Formats: sequence, structure tokens, C-alpha cells
Amino acid sequence: MIRGIYTSAAGMLVETMRQDQVANNLANVDTTGYKQDGMVFKELPAMRIRRINDAKLYPPRPIYKYPRIGKIGTGSIADETYTRWEAGKMSYTGNELDVSLDNEKAFFIVDGKNGIRFSRDGSWTLDDEGFLMDSNGDYILGEVLGDEEQNSGVLINDDGSVNAQFQRIQVGLGKKCTIDEEGRVLLDNVAEYRVVTGIASDRKAFRKEGSNKFVRAYGDVTRAETNFLPGYLEKPNFSVVEEMVRMIEISRAYEANSKVVQSHDNLLDKCINSVGTTRR
Repeated sequence: MIRGIYTSAAGMLVETMRQDQVANNLANVDTTGYKQDGMVFKELPAMRIRRINDAKLYPPRPIYKYPRIGKIGTGSIADETYTRWEAGKMSYTGNELDVSLDNEKAFFIVDGKNGIRFSRDGSWTLDDEGFLMDSNGDYILGEVLGDEEQNSGVLINDDGSVNAQFQRIQVGLGKKCTIDEEGRVLLDNVAEYRVVTGIASDRKAFRKEGSNKFVRAYGDVTRAETNFLPGYLEKPNFSVVEEMVRMIEISRAYEANSKVVQSHDNLLDKCINSVGTTRR
């Protein structure tokens, strides 16, 4: 009976982790370019069950193999989390500073508080000094037109060193800023910058850091070939209805495991207080 409590408790812990993950996805239903998180679980080692009394036969029978009843599971555990990289639906806003990427493997390169980061957030605005920044306050990095031809295809080396000339895009006050399909930043209809986009050979090299940003874990980041979609924003790549269904499924699974724990607790109570009592 104790084994059953541990097995059910392991299932409850797993469902708690799943619920936290689904809740985080639902909390980002309006976050531009958000990528859905998922979780992989694995079964804990199963135990073989044999008949107990057959091992105590007398005289001993070394050749006799007492039969096995079967296997019993010992629960499950979270193995790893993963990110779904599929692009979300594009929503037209008509805003001149809204932009999305046509290539689902490409990322904007931004300058955050902790250095260079990667993002799919194309909801941009201008700060008080005229710098182009996203909704999280990170500065959009770009290249002066003509300088991108001097830079190689590798933007960030494996050791983390920058192999290109990035700079924050400063529009200036009083100038009209638009972005075309080639990623050029037009100031008063004159192209002066080009937005920098990067791509990694292995998308697992990008790890979530928080605030809808990604950090490079390993490998080179090369220049991405992609078209820009001005006036569009990328929606999260998951369905709210499906996530709500998962939330209900998790709640029912958690409740089922909790009832198993209560059943085992009642059996232990009877064994100790009823069956196990000795009277003279």
C-alpha cells in the first residue's frame, strides 16, 4: 500500500508541473511571437512482482523457479521541457512600426540589459531619444546600409564574440519611420538602416530566458535570409482552446491520483486500527 502512495504522489507532482506550464502558456496568449512550451515525461523503473511464500520453501529447491506475477509501475517523472518553434498566425495591425518575419527559423537580434538576445517580438516603438525598441524595452539592432556587405555570414561566433558591426537603430525625433519588406528602416522615405536577423543551425541552441527573449547556448549564429511583413504581428503558436482542454485533463488526472492516495490512506487506517489490534 505504501508503494501505491508513492506512485500516486509522483503522478500528482507531474500533473502540478504540467499545470504550471499550461498556465504559463495561457498567460502569454497576447504576447507577440511567443513560442509554446511542452514537457516530456518518462516512466520510472517498473518492479517485478513474484509470489512471496515460494522463496521460503523447505527443503530449498535451487532448480525450481517460482513464477512471476507481473510488473508494477512506480510512477512517472518529468524528463525534459521543449519549445515548439512553429510560426504563429500573422495578424494585420496596419501599424508602420509593427513587423514580423516570414522565416520561422529567423530571429530579431536585440540589445537587452544582459547583452545580445534574440526575439520574435515585432511590436516596436520609439523611446524618448528616438531609438527603436520592442515591447520589452530592448533595443533593436541593425546595420548601416552598405556595412552589411562588409560583414561575413557569421554574425556571432561559437565563443560568443560578435563578428559584425551592430548598433542600435536611432530614428531621431520628428522623423517618420517605416520598415519595408527587405528589412530596411526608412527615415523620411530614405533607407538608412537594415534590421539584423539571425539563425542557428540547431534551434535548440536558442534557450528561453524570460520576457519573451532567447539566449544563445552554443553554436554560431549566421545571417538569416528572410522576408519582412510590415504591418503584421506574429501571434502565439498555440490554440487557447487546446490549452484549456489540457488544463481540464490535468485537473482530472490530479484528482484521480489524489483519490488513490486517499484510498490507500483509508486502507492503512483499517490495517493499523482494526486488523492490527491485539486483544487479550
